[in-house]
Amino acid sequence: MKKIILLTLIMGLVMACNSAKKPDTKSLIDQQDVAGLRARQAELVSQNNTIKEELNRVMQAIDKFDKTKKKSLVTVFPVEEKSFKHNVVLQGIVKTDQNLVLNAEFMGAVKTIHVKEGQEVKKGDLLVSIDDGGLAQNAALQKVQLDLAKTLFERQERLWKQNIGSEIEYLQAKTAYQSQQKGYEQLQQQLSKSTLYAPFSGRVDDIITEVGQLVSPGAQPLLRLVNLSSMYVEVDVPERFFPNIKKGTTAEVEIPVLNHTYDSNVIHKGTHISTGNRTFKISIAADKTIELTPNLISTVRLVDYQNPNAIVIPLEVISENFSGEQYVYVVNENNKAEKRFVKTGLVEGDTVEVLEGLRKSDRVIDEGARLVKENENVQITNAL
Repeated sequence: MKKIILLTLIMGLVMACNSAKKPDTKSLIDQQDVAGLRARQAELVSQNNTIKEELNRVMQAIDKFDKTKKKSLVTVFPVEEKSFKHNVVLQGIVKTDQNLVLNAEFMGAVKTIHVKEGQEVKKGDLLVSIDDGGLAQNAALQKVQLDLAKTLFERQERLWKQNIGSEIEYLQAKTAYQSQQKGYEQLQQQLSKSTLYAPFSGRVDDIITEVGQLVSPGAQPLLRLVNLSSMYVEVDVPERFFPNIKKGTTAEVEIPVLNHTYDSNVIHKGTHISTGNRTFKISIAADKTIELTPNLISTVRLVDYQNPNAIVIPLEVISENFSGEQYVYVVNENNKAEKRFVKTGLVEGDTVEVLEGLRKSDRVIDEGARLVKENENVQITNAL
């Protein structure tokens, strides 16, 4: 009887255990028990979160207490605000407004050249005389006839005012005088073209003609006159920089052939955009401490943007992901590498301005930036 009771108890206990046992995942799938599967999912997610939290605590403890664990060696630099300038590098030409080739205005042979190459002249100085071919003699004869016509007219005019003589005689004398006067003025005007005077003060840069050479108006150049005291540098600037370049914009001008560089500024900004090459012209003041010559090639660096309080970092520390997003690594308060996405502006040389993403308190990884990973322990090797 006791054996029967004991057997019954054992069988009841087994059945109770089987009824409390949870079905496994395979059974739930075989039975297509959706409610059971959802319950199983929630159970597993809870277990996974618990494991992750525990794992993180373990890893943090290891990082804190394991003195033998290797750390990535990096150097960092502090983020600071500094002045940032962006330059536009263009080619310029040294010019002067007073660089003129003087041509003949009278047909004839060159009679006398009154200057030499390299000679400094003043405005109004006589430069070249051309044989007038007897025009001066004709002008002298015209002057005699003019004087006679003037005398006859004045005499006839006095008589006319006294009501002596006829009106026709007075008008004929007046017409003759005016005709002679016009003729003489025309001869004098033609004769003046046989002599060439300096239109401005400057230096005789080149004598192109020779004594005895036959010249014609507008056909043969006589000499080149240059004023080197009013030099400037002319630059063609692309249209896209029109809003940023203004009168007074600072510039650095380099003249390679003279091995000379100087600081200057824009003294004139053109308002016309060329339809051919989409550029506008600017003029930059020349350096008066050295002797320049027209048409020298120069390299001009125009400051088209500047920020006195910019955050500037080396271009080489910036990385880019597949989406085109730029980022750097900074060292956080736990001495771990932290990925920081940034928005950059203009690049000047090997530096770039950072517009968003960094603060002045940040420590940006320099050497080792390409090797570290996010949340990796790092050791700073340079003292800040």
